[in-house]
Amino acid sequence: MPRCNDNRAVRRSQNLRAWVHYLRKPTLQFLPILAVLVVLVLLGGFAFTRLYDEPLSFLRATYLVYTLLFGEQVSPAPEHWLLEVICFVTPILGLVVILDGVVRFSYHILRRDETSHDWVHAVGKTMHNHVILFGLGKVGMRILQQLLKLGEQVIVLEKDTHCTNLAYARKHGVPVRVGHGREEGVLDDLNVAEAKSLICVTDDDLANLELALDARKAKPGIRVVLRMFDQELAGKIKESFGIAVAFSTAELSAPLFATASADPSILNAFYVDGKLLVVAHIEVKPSSALCGKSIRELARELPLFIISYGRGGQFLLYPGGDVVFTAGDVVTLQTEPATLKEVHRLNGGNPSATKLLAKA
Repeated sequence: MPRCNDNRAVRRSQNLRAWVHYLRKPTLQFLPILAVLVVLVLLGGFAFTRLYDEPLSFLRATYLVYTLLFGEQVSPAPEHWLLEVICFVTPILGLVVILDGVVRFSYHILRRDETSHDWVHAVGKTMHNHVILFGLGKVGMRILQQLLKLGEQVIVLEKDTHCTNLAYARKHGVPVRVGHGREEGVLDDLNVAEAKSLICVTDDDLANLELALDARKAKPGIRVVLRMFDQELAGKIKESFGIAVAFSTAELSAPLFATASADPSILNAFYVDGKLLVVAHIEVKPSSALCGKSIRELARELPLFIISYGRGGQFLLYPGGDVVFTAGDVVTLQTEPATLKEVHRLNGGNPSATKLLAKA
């Protein structure tokens, strides 16, 4: 509950700062008009001190001209022609300036659109240490969901105005800048200077690379994650441009497809330091040699890591070494493919995906 309240407080504070940035533009446009009016009031006050029938201090004279802005009448009426002009013109100027300010600010406030460029720019300026996500297709949508689960601040750049996932992002309070990475000022709208990372996952390799390089130019230390369809190009980019991570879709999917085709118990596969690791889901069989063994004993015999352990429908993440395997237990482990084959041998049979599919 306290954490929820903290998140709400952060959102309110960010929203307030966004309003300050959002109203900066009409304020800057209104200031010159207001400055001219202030000068006219001061000059009018000076004229009253010199030309009015009664002696007036400069402060008193300025106040009289100020009241004229709101239609107040100077009593007694001045007889000098210049003061008469001031008494006639000042209320008209005051009305014009007041109406201009009311219309200008009410238009920005009442017609505020969370999808507008001005509002997204204002929200982006309030963000710090955030993640920029370029592309909100199928892959981008899943990445956005994971980032929100991790509690990250995210701002999205999406070029398709009809993208069906825009509604999800806006529903969860994620600002979306609709446009292309080549547009002038887009990096400023995304506040790349304060961002900690950039994720480019569109289906256009060139657009991904171009935005990544522009972001690196604007902020050399920003971490960049690229989705590339060309595996060779991804490798060259990592080496030539110093991009921290450049993932090829084929490179990521190939290990999983290859290993899963041979072993249905495999959930995922990836390379670490040139070694292929797999994550597998197995059920301990009644005739298994694993029965009676503890997690610690199995880890001493084989190089593997137990990620989760389930019994009776209850699952424990990162179980302790004293847990002993019994028939019917469900285990998720991480190891190399050769070691997984040895685990299957100890378990007394071929791998099965029955439990995995039932859980999914």
